[in-house]
Amino acid sequence: MNSFWVAFCYATVGTLPYRLIAYYPFRKQLRFPAWVVVLVVGVAQLAQSFLYALLSPLGGNKVTLMEGIFVPACFVIFLICVRADRWKVLFLYIFVFDYISMVWGTARYLECLLFYSPDMTFDTIRNTLFQLTILAVTCPFILLFLKRTKDQVFSTEAPAFWRMIWILPTLTTVIVTLYNGDHTPENVHQFRFFLAYILLFLETFAVYYVLLRALEGIRLQAALEEKNRQQANLLALQRTQYSQIARYIDETRQARHDLSQHLRLINQYLNTGSQDALREYVAHYEESLPPTRNITFCKNYAVNTIVCYYYEEARQSGIDFSSGLELPEELPISEPEFCSMLGNLLENALLACRAAKEAAPFIRILAKTEGDTLLLTIDNTCLQEPTWQDGRLRSSRHEGFGLGTASVHAIAVNHNGDASFQWEDQVFYASVSLSLTA
Repeated sequence: MNSFWVAFCYATVGTLPYRLIAYYPFRKQLRFPAWVVVLVVGVAQLAQSFLYALLSPLGGNKVTLMEGIFVPACFVIFLICVRADRWKVLFLYIFVFDYISMVWGTARYLECLLFYSPDMTFDTIRNTLFQLTILAVTCPFILLFLKRTKDQVFSTEAPAFWRMIWILPTLTTVIVTLYNGDHTPENVHQFRFFLAYILLFLETFAVYYVLLRALEGIRLQAALEEKNRQQANLLALQRTQYSQIARYIDETRQARHDLSQHLRLINQYLNTGSQDALREYVAHYEESLPPTRNITFCKNYAVNTIVCYYYEEARQSGIDFSSGLELPEELPISEPEFCSMLGNLLENALLACRAAKEAAPFIRILAKTEGDTLLLTIDNTCLQEPTWQDGRLRSSRHEGFGLGTASVHAIAVNHNGDASFQWEDQVFYASVSLSLTA
């Protein structure tokens, strides 16, 4: 076979599988259909293989320069295709790069060990078979580790941590890559060449393992903080309910006192036969009665309690509050998680509306199930456009990202759903979809 096509096949078969492995953990977070992503990745790989085959006879320096250009280019394509935080993606991508380097280095070392020749080249079908064999043996374990790593990484919100931590494995990767940059048969044949790549991967694996343990502590701390915040919200809700009950008791006591006066006057009208005056009095009395506040928004007690709380807060602040909750008595998902989402979104809506009293603020909430999906939308007045960074909302009350919206998004992702937030024409739109299937 022509040496050009041998090099072309070598570069394609020896690289494309790893690119697809990098995308596998993010298969549910693609911005485009899977076939579009595969097509884009395939075209980029064919372009790289073509240039590799052209430059391979000219020497290793030109090939190295070409690969130095394509590595960041492929990462940019990865960022475009995957809908996720770029620092977290970079952190995971480095692991895949080190895995590729380990497989390449090991395959070349084993080929030299078994078929060494001073004039041998590695752009061969034989070396490709070595790579595919190593890939077949190690790939299942790598995919499992990547999935677990990705789940833990994306369940931990620590922006400052992710902006810096990728540097640690990157420095080791750069050092080993520069140290083992000579891929001549004489150098590859030495055990230190093989050892460098094995140690690189083991060191990378150890770094990621230790970081995952640390992330678990961070995640548990964040979960504890979120739980404390939910308990604080629940305590505030209970205090409000208590004050409402106390107010109703006072109003009832006052009503009983007033009722005795009304009964005396009604009795006087009856004794004197003044029926017209009695009808007029009763009509005026009905108009003076306060409107009932015992509102039922839905059949679920916990959800109804939360909505009643924010309805009362909105009413006292002069905010128009409308609700359409088509929810059963027993929620089809975790009740605490749904109530946490609902409370976070209503709390943000209430704060935004209180800052917009001159604009006739409103809150509209809808929730219903459609097939195997639970939908929740909350629209509210919001005069100031929120600030987004990396696709996430920054908090208007403190430095950093909003904890409420981050919690809502995390719960949605855990239920194979999504949460989107938009602002347009001084209205903030929050939409959440949750899958009801396992």
